[in-house]
Amino acid sequence: MRIISIRILFLLTFLATIITTSGFYNNTFSYDVVVIGSDPEGISASISSVRSGADVLLIDTRNDVGGLYTSGMLSMLDMNYITSGSFETVNSGFFKEFYNHLGEKGNIDIEETKNYFSKLLKDEKVTTQLNVSKITPIKQGDKVIGLSYIKDNTLFNVKGKVFIDTSVDAKFARAAGVPYKVGREELGMKNKYAAATLVFSVQGADWQKICRHLNQDDSIYTGANEKVAWGYPNMLDYVSLSNEFQLRRLNLSLQNDGSIVINAFQIFDTDSLNQDNIKQKYEAAVKELPQIIHFLNTHAVGFENAILYKYADELYIREGVRIIGEYTLTGEDVFNNVDFKNKIAYGSYPMDLQATGKDQLGGTILTSRNIYTLPITIMVPKTVDNLLVAGRSASYDPLSHSSARTVPVGMALGEAAGVLASYSLTHSLSVRECSLSDLHVKNIQKSLTASGVVLDTPLNRVHPEKSSYAYPHIVSLRKKALLSMEYNYKNDYRCSEAASFETISRILSLIRANSNIKLLTADIPTNNQEILTVSQIVTVFNQLLGTDFKSLKELYAAHIIDYTTYRHTRNKKTLLNEDVYAMMSGLVDFSMNNKRNYYSTK
Repeated sequence: MRIISIRILFLLTFLATIITTSGFYNNTFSYDVVVIGSDPEGISASISSVRSGADVLLIDTRNDVGGLYTSGMLSMLDMNYITSGSFETVNSGFFKEFYNHLGEKGNIDIEETKNYFSKLLKDEKVTTQLNVSKITPIKQGDKVIGLSYIKDNTLFNVKGKVFIDTSVDAKFARAAGVPYKVGREELGMKNKYAAATLVFSVQGADWQKICRHLNQDDSIYTGANEKVAWGYPNMLDYVSLSNEFQLRRLNLSLQNDGSIVINAFQIFDTDSLNQDNIKQKYEAAVKELPQIIHFLNTHAVGFENAILYKYADELYIREGVRIIGEYTLTGEDVFNNVDFKNKIAYGSYPMDLQATGKDQLGGTILTSRNIYTLPITIMVPKTVDNLLVAGRSASYDPLSHSSARTVPVGMALGEAAGVLASYSLTHSLSVRECSLSDLHVKNIQKSLTASGVVLDTPLNRVHPEKSSYAYPHIVSLRKKALLSMEYNYKNDYRCSEAASFETISRILSLIRANSNIKLLTADIPTNNQEILTVSQIVTVFNQLLGTDFKSLKELYAAHIIDYTTYRHTRNKKTLLNEDVYAMMSGLVDFSMNNKRNYYSTK
């Protein structure tokens, strides 16, 4: 009897193995490439994988495809143009294919986009599973070999060879054990995130009146065309029912049905790792919308008769998780326009650090448009194999992320991820091996080029600030997000120009917005264009630090400015911008080291 029982047990085990591998009786299926998340990045990855010969599953918890462009209603696109004032985008390949079908002057129609994506996935034979829950990675050692999900109360298992995570905040990758960072933690602002946004739309607004108003004012930072408009700085005067909300300048997008989509409603302290928090913020924001509409009616030209039409199904989460990859793209890479040998995409959108709290600014800009490259290795997690991460959660630091988080860049990464995944399968190699090999990267770049991706766009090679004695101080400030090179839509530190109180004022605004540095208040003249003298900057430093220094020599003796800075400024009456950068860098480091009170002469 014991022998028979063992044989029966063996037979049952054998049959269970056959059933498991067959995929018919235990809801298990197999694909070459599995893409998690149907945001535009995921669609781009799916299409490029299929076109490269892979069998692809696209899976998402949402009911419709399109993600941020559809569920998030982000219809005014954050385009990566070659220069300010140009409509020539640096993102080619699949993004350009998509944009040529649907885009016009930086705008898309949401319903048309949803239909386009759905039809494209069907036509390209991408298997799609939507409205699922509990997408969970299955690992074997350090490798992701599958996932499970629930649909209609039934558990399904999927085997895959390569997985591409394009989900919001890399939820799948995090569950698989990929290391990551969150928000602004590298800037010393732990648990701080860029504002999320609830995008909404109105009917009844007068588009022509809006365009006339924005095109006839005196500001270079406002304007409009046939499809998009931007402006209304007075939105920052909005008084919210809660400190967790703020309106900033309006970004407006005209839809085919005449409604206008508005991206301007900032929601603070949205914890991207806490779904309960996100739900609470979303519900509170929805309740705020009637008051916002009333404010638009009374404070925004052209919106006098506007009524609420729709609002997004989900919040636009700008800044959350960033994985730690084989390489992390840094702000310095962007500032220096590094031309990576293993590049697979370009970006150029301004470094746009959205506000983390009420600031009467809406955020800070560190660059104007500035073309840079993105290397393939930012998609490859450090410690987990068979997995790529494309989109806003790739491997960035907070500064590079503030530009590269745009969807067109994410779609470019998605396309490269799809090609990399299919290439690795064809050559029986891991995606990590391929991404770290010069030979294989060249072949992947050739495949991307053959599919329409342009990888020879010229980059800026002129960096006059590097010849300034203050360049190390410039780098020190901008690494902390405390110095902007944007000035009137141009990238210029203006190092050799005479400094004014505006120079200090701009840096102080960045310190308040992007750091936890505590300074006192300084008296900045109303006319901040007044040329700055040495004695005045000593006075400003005393006001900021609560000290009573008499001269630059005393600032040097107190180790607030270094010898190089002192040597270049000691015989001057008025200062250049480079001098102020060097001195403010010293003040920042001094304050961060908690030395302020120690050297006080009061």
